[in-house]
Amino acid sequence: MLKKKMFQLCVELTNGDLSSRTLKKLTKSNLSRLLIQPFAKIYDINTEEVLDELDDFKNLNEFFIRKLQPNARPIDKDENSFVSPTDGVISEIGTISKSRTFIVKNQTYNVQTLVGDSELADKYKDGTYMIIYLSPKNYHRIHFPMNCQVKDAYSLGKYSYPVNNLGLELGDNILSYNYRQVYKLSGKINYTLIPVGAQNVNSIIPTYDNIYVKKGDELGYFEFGSTVVLLFEKDNVILENDLENKEIRMGEKIATIL
Repeated sequence: MLKKKMFQLCVELTNGDLSSRTLKKLTKSNLSRLLIQPFAKIYDINTEEVLDELDDFKNLNEFFIRKLQPNARPIDKDENSFVSPTDGVISEIGTISKSRTFIVKNQTYNVQTLVGDSELADKYKDGTYMIIYLSPKNYHRIHFPMNCQVKDAYSLGKYSYPVNNLGLELGDNILSYNYRQVYKLSGKINYTLIPVGAQNVNSIIPTYDNIYVKKGDELGYFEFGSTVVLLFEKDNVILENDLENKEIRMGEKIATIL
């Protein structure tokens, strides 16, 4: 308990508007372009798949939200496949209870609090949740995992706790209180996709311009740390085997649509 309280206090002390503005200003400054090469080396980023040359990026933020070569992330072509919307590690998978709750790192989350909609939360009783964590090395653009329609999109929350394993373990229901965007999506199945902001940087930038989208179309991008939560209704998908703790790439099949 003391460890948890100390962690939360440290985050609060370093997570104000001033530190957020300072970080954003730094990463978007011309001076930060000097950090691009060390950043790519430290995180072992495959620069050959990046669309632009490293020298073309004006600052570290531009490199972080980089686009990739057209064939760098093949999209699974099976018409009934549901693909990963991002690169990252699938850190948690589980069943949502009849009371609309699920467990992450021994903490109970309420779907209604997460999505801000009681009627929507009811649809996920006995359904499935999945959490994909993106580390600084990952490609940070988000794509639609199947052909669908954007039925609704809205923002919730204002905090920005870290969303790595330590943050999930020691933070206080951070997925439900961090700044996040909720996308209600409908196609062969209905599902919800929730990009969650992370410490000091709450920027999640939508880039799609049509409510009717195809599998692999770009939804938007994160500016620095981030997590994506997927919610599936009961009996809507069959997940691929051995996904938990698996490193995944955007476009890889993670489920079969029923």
